[in-house]
Amino acid sequence: MASSLSSLGLGSDGALSYDVIDQLRAVDEKAQVTPIENKITANENKLSDLSILTTLTATFKSSTSSLSDELTYLKRESSVTGDSVNVVASSGTAIQDFSIDVKNLATRDIYQSESFASSSSTFASSSDTLTFEIDGQSYSIDIDASTTISELKDKINDSTDGKITASLLNVGGDEPYRLIIKSTDTGADNAISISSLNGNELDLGFANHTYSAAEPTGTYDGSVNGDDTLTFNINGTDYNVTVSNGQSINDLVTTIQNDANLSKLLKAEVVDGKLTLESSDDSMTISSTHGSDAVFGLDNLTTTQDNHIQTAANATFDFNGVTISRDTNSIEDLIVGVTINLNTTGQSNVKITQKTSDISENLQSFVSSYNELMSNLNETIKYDTDTKNSGTFQGVSEIITMKADINRQLLSVDAKGRALSDFGIKLNESGMLEFDEDVFNAKLSEDASQIEEFFRGKTTFNPTVVYGSSVSSGAIDITSGNFTINGKNIIASLNGTASENALALKNAINSADIDGVQAYLDSTGSYVYLKSNSGDDIEITGDSGILNSIGFKSGTTRGSTETSIGIFSDFNDLLNGLIDGTNSTLGLLETRLENEKDSLSTERTATIQNLDDKYQIMANRFAAYDSIIGKLNTQFNTLSMMIEQSYSN
Repeated sequence: MASSLSSLGLGSDGALSYDVIDQLRAVDEKAQVTPIENKITANENKLSDLSILTTLTATFKSSTSSLSDELTYLKRESSVTGDSVNVVASSGTAIQDFSIDVKNLATRDIYQSESFASSSSTFASSSDTLTFEIDGQSYSIDIDASTTISELKDKINDSTDGKITASLLNVGGDEPYRLIIKSTDTGADNAISISSLNGNELDLGFANHTYSAAEPTGTYDGSVNGDDTLTFNINGTDYNVTVSNGQSINDLVTTIQNDANLSKLLKAEVVDGKLTLESSDDSMTISSTHGSDAVFGLDNLTTTQDNHIQTAANATFDFNGVTISRDTNSIEDLIVGVTINLNTTGQSNVKITQKTSDISENLQSFVSSYNELMSNLNETIKYDTDTKNSGTFQGVSEIITMKADINRQLLSVDAKGRALSDFGIKLNESGMLEFDEDVFNAKLSEDASQIEEFFRGKTTFNPTVVYGSSVSSGAIDITSGNFTINGKNIIASLNGTASENALALKNAINSADIDGVQAYLDSTGSYVYLKSNSGDDIEITGDSGILNSIGFKSGTTRGSTETSIGIFSDFNDLLNGLIDGTNSTLGLLETRLENEKDSLSTERTATIQNLDDKYQIMANRFAAYDSIIGKLNTQFNTLSMMIEQSYSN
């Protein structure tokens, strides 16, 4: 025991020392402090074990929450036989089968230009305006003789609102660069049309159709007929050029190039001794008055279009035998909640079914989390009769009741006599759960709907029925506001027998197309009754006299439902009561243990303070007694020495 009285015990030869005080204090601490500290340790163990149990219960609850959640049973999966499509079905999609036969895929429009030596190559012979048309939109791009293909690429990308994408491609060779343009989206509406004011699009060669003439027979002989007129019909318009006596195909090329109008529409050159023409018109025709077309080989043309790599087109396919066209290969508007991706041509058969693998996984999680929770819980409440050792919560009613309630719910049976064991979940001999997936799958095959009904529960809407009384005979004129059902006016003019009026009234009600409500005649045909199979409310308003004559009266008949609570919905409620919030069972237990912890800490502090005070007083008294004894010993020693000296003398 530390103190400023460091000489305590010197006067009493150690009889009143700190060793004595420490020994006395140790006895008091064992009797007073140690029991409190033992309680504190036990309390800390309880709080630690309670935290573990709470966490394990929360994990257990996550599996019951999933199994009681409607979304778990709305999940869908698709299986496809064939390679032409893949299918994604969202939650809640109707379970169904369908076939799809893809005839062709939706494609983009793709063009490539003529070849150029470098990305900085120019193409235009003069200033011009190129026009690109796509999906009803027109985009104009100004160019001049200095515009490079790289600059044109950037202009196209910047000016077409993302509808057309341009890029440069190095394809190799002496002139490796080609400008590639393509529509961003697929579909026939995204076909690209290219034109210009001065014909410079011909130099790019995007949409050019190449007309290759046969080998010429020589030069034109006009000695008999004189000059000839050669006519080029381009895009429905005739363009005439004059062919003079002795002119060759080279002379014709020069004539075309010098024609201000024709040169904008037609590109001409001699290749390997034959005339080659390029035009944006895919059906250009050539004729002559006196046969110059045959002399130049233009009466026997072959046509190609190498630079139009791919033509924009819609996808076409047969859906359950019905031919359908779409401008995309991702079809989202055919079945609600289903995306059909077209991959290639061919037929595929598709099944959309309930996704049960998640349910099976959740059941396995339920079994695993239950077993882990119970293993820990059993340890906390056990009692060993041999060692007399007990678990942390042995005898704690909340924990014992918790186990009993969980097991009671686990073994519960619903109104139809069904239990978890019928679905492959049962307790083994050691009290742990086992999941037989084969049993569960057999139940699925038998009737998948019973799985959701037993696990989650079901709400059934009872039909709402409003019975009328007998309809009057004679004239009954029902006008706007006289008779309404759920806000819909019933209009009718009745003038017959009671049964005739009842039939006409029924037909008038059904003709009003009231959502979810249908009118029927009773077996005698004398009165009308209303029915909503979906359980909706039925509200009748109108003129009391008119209503009385047709057997109805104002008022609202409320719909009703019957709800069965599934086993995991009940489980969820039980576990919510155990851990959800500070007022839950385990929450209140934790609060009590925390309060007990604070109380024990306060008690320990006060007890130690009391002992400190007690032994400080004792130390002070020992010091006083030690001083007195020391003085007496000094006096005794002095007297003893005097006596001894007197004897010596």
